[in-house]
Amino acid sequence: MEKDLAILLADLSGYTAMTDAHGGASASRIVNKYMQLVNNALYGSSKVVQRIGDQVVIIADTADDMVITAQNLNSLTLEEHHFLSIHAGLHYGPIFIENDNLFGSTINVAARIMNLATRGQVLCSSQFKTLLTDPTKFKSVGSYSLKNLMMEEFELHELLQDQQSHSSHIDPVCHMHIDASKSEFTNILDGMTYHFCGPHCRSLFKDSPISFIDHEKHA
Repeated sequence: MEKDLAILLADLSGYTAMTDAHGGASASRIVNKYMQLVNNALYGSSKVVQRIGDQVVIIADTADDMVITAQNLNSLTLEEHHFLSIHAGLHYGPIFIENDNLFGSTINVAARIMNLATRGQVLCSSQFKTLLTDPTKFKSVGSYSLKNLMMEEFELHELLQDQQSHSSHIDPVCHMHIDASKSEFTNILDGMTYHFCGPHCRSLFKDSPISFIDHEKHA
């Protein structure tokens, strides 16, 4: 069955670095908590159809339902202490569904958009934005070529965040965000204070700060 649907693909930013730093047990805990947050974020017709590791695929009948789900999920992950942010892509178009498997270029476009998003960023296509009751929730971030797709360029738009402040810092080792008001482990280097989830990440940073600082610049 083929149907026009809104689709969201979302990954946890820094999941590989977190797994390397803390191991499989912590990765499992993070993913299990993530799935709880995903379920809590679902709005209206939105539903999870696939989960692959730390990536989730959500579909909805309308772009309005999906954008609320995306807002909810972004906020819920940011509010968690010692957790990872998401990066996500939104698109709308025909999707063929068979035995709970999804097929079609709409999924490919959403995946490429997600891969262009940075930590804590939710991007959407113009096709998605034009279907919103309130398109002012997004701002244009320019046109991009999406790898291996026939169309030359897509204009992408970024979901505007709520004005509420999240006093979080990013652990440069495991990439989890740290609530500064709850932070117990810090290190000052060249006048900058770095916050860590615990003594292990702080110790790794002290042993080789340049490698983690350089990696963070390109994360």
